[in-house]
Amino acid sequence: MASKSKLARQAIAKKDKKVNFYLIAIPVLGFLVKLITMINTPNGGWLGADGENYLSGVDGLIAQGYLSDKSILSYWPAGYPILLWFLTKFTVAHLLLLISLIQSVFYAYASYYFVKQLRDTKLRPYMFLIGIVLAFNPTLSLSSMAVGYESPIAACMLMVVGLIIKSKQSPNDRGLVIRVIGVGAFSALASFMQPRWILTSIVIAIIWALMYKDRKVQALILVGVVGVMAIAPAILIQRNVASINKAVISTNLGVTMNLGAGPETTGGYKHTGPNVPCDPVPPAKAVTDNDVVKCVIKWYAGHPVKAMKLFVKKGWYYWSPWSGPFGNGTMARNPWLKINPIIDIARGSQSGNDLVYKTAGKVISLIWGFAGISLFFIGFFWLRSMKGIYVNIAYASFVPVVISWLVSMGTIGDHRFRIPTMSLSLFLQVIGYFALRHKAKTRSFAVALESGAQAR
Repeated sequence: MASKSKLARQAIAKKDKKVNFYLIAIPVLGFLVKLITMINTPNGGWLGADGENYLSGVDGLIAQGYLSDKSILSYWPAGYPILLWFLTKFTVAHLLLLISLIQSVFYAYASYYFVKQLRDTKLRPYMFLIGIVLAFNPTLSLSSMAVGYESPIAACMLMVVGLIIKSKQSPNDRGLVIRVIGVGAFSALASFMQPRWILTSIVIAIIWALMYKDRKVQALILVGVVGVMAIAPAILIQRNVASINKAVISTNLGVTMNLGAGPETTGGYKHTGPNVPCDPVPPAKAVTDNDVVKCVIKWYAGHPVKAMKLFVKKGWYYWSPWSGPFGNGTMARNPWLKINPIIDIARGSQSGNDLVYKTAGKVISLIWGFAGISLFFIGFFWLRSMKGIYVNIAYASFVPVVISWLVSMGTIGDHRFRIPTMSLSLFLQVIGYFALRHKAKTRSFAVALESGAQAR
């Protein structure tokens, strides 16, 4: 009996060692592929959708220092340019390569950390495919080589959810304080690069706190996460007060909202028709960004039917394919499009262009878009149905994506807005795939959990 027990332990140890190898090997392999790509790419990376704007902000910081009054640093949130400015202390000539390298390392580690937290759960059988998808999804993975906040925030989201899962696996662990600080720090980093993550961070903190019944623990999570996260917007506001004498994080929210509103526009980035009317409030002679925000909200309230149509369209644009007849957004510089076979087919001949952009292409694009949305929701509901810790994982992964989706519906419809939470939506979509496979095998979505599964 003793020898059988020993053999069983050795078999388990061997299996765990193999799992741990793949946990590390998959993101490392993904990073090495990108490293080879960096070496063979001019400058080591790409500008991304707003690359010139970010680098213009960096130029202002190099020329004038931290309190530069260059207009683009207040129009756009200054956080990401400030981070790039720090990197110029090491190199300017190879800045793009350094950005690609750091963002790719961060994303690879975040992917590893997130998937590692699933190892001791009932999601263990799905880890391999989750890791593969996170490491090799063309758009998400290659985005770490582009100048932009999207990939770093996607990595921050993986770290945040991973830390929350870890806290639930070790509920009495003294490391909870460290994890609270960690979630707050990654939320601060995300909010520093893109201030709309302030709302996401607050909601995540509330959801995490509600996972516990102890009021002291709830207070620790809420105060800790929000308190640490709040440092980021405070820094941006302080910088703008000192540089342009305005207590703002940025001044482009109204412009962004106005692009997605109006009587004739479709809600996408390419605005058509007249803008929402907006006049200055006396005694002011000029319209401020806050005035535009209020005018757009007032216009939505006064045109509920048109507003609802725009919300639906912008909601679809958020999930729209990267290319094809229904692609809508600011992803023309998507690195994936450089090697996407669909692009080559469309450019190759008139018949190829017709195939991609006419009836067949439209049908395929619609199926692709709605399949992605469906898998996302199926994955969420199936994960939630497992009860216990899986409910926590489901909501922690689902809510940030939905908030980002709603923000897009309230501003402009742009599939680029999907990338910062794409790491989480892909995770749920993979779970959705396994849910459908389970349904096909058992004719039921019901999952039989072990008696102790809820404690895991």
